[in-house]
Amino acid sequence: MIKVMIVDDEPYIRQGLKLLINWEKYGFNICAEAANGQEAIKIMEETEIDLVITDIKMPGIDGLQLIEQTRKKLSKKVRFIILSGFYEFEYAKKAIKYDVVDYVLKPVQKEELIKALDEYKEFYYHQMENEKKQEISDKIIFDRHLSGLISGVVDSNSIDYIKQHIRDIADVRYIRIEYDKACEDYNHLSDEEKAKEHVNLYEAVKAYLGDNWYHVYMPSKDNNDYSIGFIYVKSMADKMQLEEKEYIEEFYIALSASLSYKINFYIGKMVNNIKSIDESYKTADMVKYYYLYSEVAGVAYYDEIKNQINTDKYTVDKNLIDELIKVIEKNDREQIEEIIEDLYQNFKEMVAEPKMIKLSMDYLLFKLINLAKEMYSDFNQDEIHKMLKQERYGQVSIPGSIRQFKKFALEFSDHLNTLRKYAFSGVLFDVEREIVENYKENLSLKYLSEKYYINSAYLGQIFKKQFGISFKDYLNNYRIDRACEMLLRSDYKIYEIAEAVGFNNTDYFISKFVQIKGTTPLQYRKKFLSKP
Repeated sequence: MIKVMIVDDEPYIRQGLKLLINWEKYGFNICAEAANGQEAIKIMEETEIDLVITDIKMPGIDGLQLIEQTRKKLSKKVRFIILSGFYEFEYAKKAIKYDVVDYVLKPVQKEELIKALDEYKEFYYHQMENEKKQEISDKIIFDRHLSGLISGVVDSNSIDYIKQHIRDIADVRYIRIEYDKACEDYNHLSDEEKAKEHVNLYEAVKAYLGDNWYHVYMPSKDNNDYSIGFIYVKSMADKMQLEEKEYIEEFYIALSASLSYKINFYIGKMVNNIKSIDESYKTADMVKYYYLYSEVAGVAYYDEIKNQINTDKYTVDKNLIDELIKVIEKNDREQIEEIIEDLYQNFKEMVAEPKMIKLSMDYLLFKLINLAKEMYSDFNQDEIHKMLKQERYGQVSIPGSIRQFKKFALEFSDHLNTLRKYAFSGVLFDVEREIVENYKENLSLKYLSEKYYINSAYLGQIFKKQFGISFKDYLNNYRIDRACEMLLRSDYKIYEIAEAVGFNNTDYFISKFVQIKGTTPLQYRKKFLSKP
């Protein structure tokens, strides 16, 4: 609604104008009225007004003086419609130099007033559109200058441009605001939905800051970074007579109430001047990474963790990562959780070197994927990429909070276990089929391991685990069972049967037969053939 104030020294004129038309129907709201120019100026000092409909002749400050003082001292945006009698037309003409929208003769006619309002409304929305475009353009330029400072490029032109929009640039902090990656509801959003929530977050911060909205900054969306920057200056809290932490806490609570998902504030160190905002930005990132490796707090300050960061440490403990890979392969759930605790403590000390953490986590992923591929050649990497894409694990590496990374490691370990069982059943099915179809041939673990691309020792282990006996014993048992069938169904000699079932040595055949069946092949035949 366009906000209107009626100014006239005659109460019945003011009342008559209010009742003459349905103001809301035409998009206007009469939010104030005054009996003279002095009252009107006082109201405009405290209340935002878009359009003033004023009598031209009033005691004290008349209509023309009201317009002149408003233009010089208050606002050039407020527009005026003059009410004048027929004989005051010369006064109305003088108002033209003050860019008056229109004048309406008294007694005011409904149609004439509506016509004047419609013309103003067209101008108003056109002006609003232009201002919005200019505002967006100015903010883009501002953010470009600010982005340069955040990147560490200090330029005098950038400083001058930023000063035009941020009055106080001393005692500054960069506060990184973003949705909590530990929130499962948020993680399940699509990229498109996250982009919409990013805009919602920006608009919510902007709305809270009001006239200070230039302090909100939207970084580029590299690597799906859906954060919002807030350039906090100490004077913001001072003006509200609040301590810094009180101001930020109130901001956090109000912002949280207006959004659908949990948010976090990562607060960089305070720097003396906007020129050093890059230092505060880097430390805000450190805070974020630090809390990615623990349970995330809603509002987290660099000041509270700086003594726990080891700036002299440049490498992640590789032994911990290698040990983690081993226990994931073994599916040792207790050890997985214990080693991750140690690894995350190592990460927390390393937040000043996030690239090294990322390299280490990339190494971990590479090793895990290769482990799965060695176990099962048809392993589908999409399963892992699907996990990573869910944004549960943050920007710098796969993990988000320690709880989430434990979940990831345990899920992957279970996945490997499933693959192992599937791989067992697949290759063992093939080996068992080989025994059935080719038991007469010179079968061996070495031959089968080469045929099915699997380590012979590993094949021997999984075979025994599956069938309870060694491959050699299983093969001999199968051959002896086939020999029993031939002893009962044929009149082949013993050496012929031994050769037929894969034994090249008759004495060895008889020895294995006695060991397995408890009797010689000849006694076995006679025993069953003598039965009535």
